[in-house]
Amino acid sequence: MATPAWRIRREAPAGLEPWTRLARAWDLDPRAARLAWMRGVDEPEDLAWRLDPSWSRATDPLALAGVGAAAERIKQAIAGGESIVIYGDYDVDGVTATALLSRVLEKLGAKVSFFIPNRFNDGYGLHLDCIRDLKASRNPDLLISVDCGVRSVDEVAASAELGLEWIITDHHGLGPSHPDCLVVHPHLDGYANPHLSGVGVAFKLAQALLGDEPSFLEGLLKLVAIGTIADMVPLQGENAWLVRRGLHALGGANGPGLAALLKAARIEGVPTAQAIAFGVAPRLNAVGRMGGAEDAVKLLLSRDAAEVARLAERVEALNLERRAVQKDLSDRLPNPDGAAFDLVLDEGAHKGVIGIVAGQRCRESGKPTAVCTVLDEIAHCSLRAPDGYDLGALLDLARPFLRSGGGHRLAAGMSFEPSRLGFLRQTLLRGAEAQASHLAAPSLPMDGEASDIPDGHALSRLEPFGQGFPPPLARVEGALLGPPQEFGQGHWRLKMRGLEGGLVWFSGAERGRLPESGPLRVLAAPDDHPRFGRSWRVEAAL
Repeated sequence: MATPAWRIRREAPAGLEPWTRLARAWDLDPRAARLAWMRGVDEPEDLAWRLDPSWSRATDPLALAGVGAAAERIKQAIAGGESIVIYGDYDVDGVTATALLSRVLEKLGAKVSFFIPNRFNDGYGLHLDCIRDLKASRNPDLLISVDCGVRSVDEVAASAELGLEWIITDHHGLGPSHPDCLVVHPHLDGYANPHLSGVGVAFKLAQALLGDEPSFLEGLLKLVAIGTIADMVPLQGENAWLVRRGLHALGGANGPGLAALLKAARIEGVPTAQAIAFGVAPRLNAVGRMGGAEDAVKLLLSRDAAEVARLAERVEALNLERRAVQKDLSDRLPNPDGAAFDLVLDEGAHKGVIGIVAGQRCRESGKPTAVCTVLDEIAHCSLRAPDGYDLGALLDLARPFLRSGGGHRLAAGMSFEPSRLGFLRQTLLRGAEAQASHLAAPSLPMDGEASDIPDGHALSRLEPFGQGFPPPLARVEGALLGPPQEFGQGHWRLKMRGLEGGLVWFSGAERGRLPESGPLRVLAAPDDHPRFGRSWRVEAAL
């Protein structure tokens, strides 16, 4: 595929600097104000979630549909000594949400345990076999889902026949009907922030349960920040506030589990959102990708030094295994062929890494992508899409050929019988072609030259950077000073004449296009470290 053209993220009117108001209002470095303006911020108040993240900005948790009734039911269960099971999900959002609600209910004196379904044996969401096992083994009086369940109408109905009661907390797309139980969901009743993550929803419930306990809530925001960043929801408005405060809290004292994760990721001081996304989230995700995710929850909750050391070692080993399996699959799949929808099926693919590989292929091709494996004669797929596409709409078109499917606009999953692959491929191709016809020609947005990016302190004031508020990207071009130096898992360090800090070329950046010498033109993101200063992470190359 030809590399898309580069473009300035947002063009300023000739002769004008419309970001000056932002700089004056918040005493910002003009280059930082320009970056904010280029991300769609026109009014100074729109930066308040980042630059004035005081507790007074916290949204009333009772404004979220279902929170009040759910909190009352949970308080009743605690007062009555009822047993509660938290039913989570195996990704980082679900793991952090499970840990957060477990910690809150333990603090309130609840009889609580948690359960995470296995990605391979159980799959995503509520499953009747798991529910029956929980009934037999724990006989809970109340089950609370986090980050799943809003489409599990039949499973909740079957649970009622077993004498089990549910509270569903979720943020995924709503179905045509809702489970017959208490439901907490940001898409209901016009909540001001419909983009809450699963752990964000759990935090709002925690606020309602705890009342005015800012010091304890501050600690919970560490988990909210990690899960929200990992789930790639827009870091705008309330989400920016949640993550900003959570990142700041992570820069202080941490429990042994979080401290071990930050140390393994070589994060010091107040982390950036990108440091969490690249360093902490993959490690937590690896536990669920390579097996059962309950050890990830235990690592976040444990206060026992010996147990934390054992769990941290296991997490690191699983992450290394995940990298190797991921690379093997990525290397053996055929290159994208330029089709409007890139769908590949590898019967031996490890289910735990197909989502990561789908994301890689999507970034390289610029097209919606599905990577599929086959388990028990059923194809299971992870889907990823670039900005502008809507995977939910594509799955709705393909619904007649699917056994299941759902997720977000840019990340989803589906399963189908392999015999229907041809019909499914054509349906997704036609749907993607129709969506692409309404999109502008693909291009890579950038923020200017390296000199247009402010220093680390000024840049940190705009944190968090991520989905909906992308990290700065600068065009970097010049002559290399010597050959690339390899380190880590196939990564490279490069030095360029006249560039402050070196370039780091990760193995996922435009694979196979690393030059040995001569001139270089890349898009790179600043990657600042409190001790080592600025370096640049290559994102794309020409």
